[in-house]
Amino acid sequence: MSRQMALALFADYSPTDRGVDDAPLDLGFRRNNALIKIVDLSLAGRRMIDVAYFLAAEDIELHKEYRVDLGLFRWLLNTTSRNQRHLAKIIREAQKAAIELNEIDPDNSANDFYGAVPLLGPAFVRNGEFRFELSERLQLAIKNPTTFHFLSLRYVFNSVHSKILFDRLQEYIDEGTTPWLDLQTLRAWMQCETKTYDLWKHFRNKVLMPATKEIKEVAKLNVEIVTMNVPGSKRVGQVRFALTRPKDGTANEQKIELIVLRSLYETLNTEFALNQTNFNEIMSNRDVFTDERIQQAIEYTRHNIERGKVKLSAGGYLMKALREGYRLGTLDKQIHARLADEKAAKDDASTSAEERMAKTDAESAQRNQQLAKLGWDAFDSLESSAQAAALSDFCKSPTAKPLARKMGIEVAELREQLSNPAVRSSFGVFVAARVHRASKAG
Repeated sequence: MSRQMALALFADYSPTDRGVDDAPLDLGFRRNNALIKIVDLSLAGRRMIDVAYFLAAEDIELHKEYRVDLGLFRWLLNTTSRNQRHLAKIIREAQKAAIELNEIDPDNSANDFYGAVPLLGPAFVRNGEFRFELSERLQLAIKNPTTFHFLSLRYVFNSVHSKILFDRLQEYIDEGTTPWLDLQTLRAWMQCETKTYDLWKHFRNKVLMPATKEIKEVAKLNVEIVTMNVPGSKRVGQVRFALTRPKDGTANEQKIELIVLRSLYETLNTEFALNQTNFNEIMSNRDVFTDERIQQAIEYTRHNIERGKVKLSAGGYLMKALREGYRLGTLDKQIHARLADEKAAKDDASTSAEERMAKTDAESAQRNQQLAKLGWDAFDSLESSAQAAALSDFCKSPTAKPLARKMGIEVAELREQLSNPAVRSSFGVFVAARVHRASKAG
């Protein structure tokens, strides 16, 4: 995930390895119940608002502007389209839409609060980022909801009616049923206030039934339509929805901790430098390129990088591994672990030998330094003729010739090089050795 993002997406929560419509249900955020009362917005526009609010939700600070990597933004929108005009159209549509506010005080009408808040402020694409602004009032509602539900971005609907109904049902899931709704209110909810939907059977068959079917398919939420007739009539006057989830472990999905789609995207984008074409290929084949398969390809690629088998592009190698389904088996891992242990043991042995050699060299250097000092102390105590004789003998010694060759001078010139550290040390050791031999002979 891009480091240019102004918002660190849910950085305090455990990363996940899935995304968009194939993501785990914990890809989402705590959405304020007030934010479901959106009017005059298409399906694509509602998805954009969900993603934008998701990006803004976790940071407790208010911001003038939010930024997100454009590739990640498209990924969260669940689209591979690069149609700039389409994106600009959705932005304009979201900016025109609003959230309705309607709080009535039954005891004092002066306290009634109603109106609308625009869903989105200035928004544009620049330098590979989607940038947008939200009003301070809206940011507070997003970041500090008093009543909320968990919205999973995994739920991608094909019908705006399914999306609207699903959003409206969120605050009633725990209760298992909605209150009774008159048809006028329900039609307003569903943006179905034209004459086409005046007849109950048309409204039910064309809107409600397809919507409840898709909600069950996408969100695994069973929605039963319950009707109540107008008293003294066979005409349907009110509707409520009974809500149940299958007993297959999904009952607690709404309570899953907030986790952002970050690790997988960041790994592929930053570590392997996948480009938008690669991401589009992955997104278009999510039924094959599951998160498990992606992780297997990542593991396989990292392993072969360590073994020096990847020569050109880590990203290209990863995509090939992903397409071909390459992975490390459990026995492969055992073999590689054993080889790694053997290499570590050899490295340790080599390191130990090097350390011993370094220690020996250091001790030898220290002894030579001490001998050189003793030799020079003895040399300084000699008379001039004895000093000249010592220098002459040194120039004839086995040590002198390779030392002179290394320095690129004649052996006789060593007399004039006693200030050179190497010559000084060698001469001091030579004199100390002569003194030692003399003392033993005496």
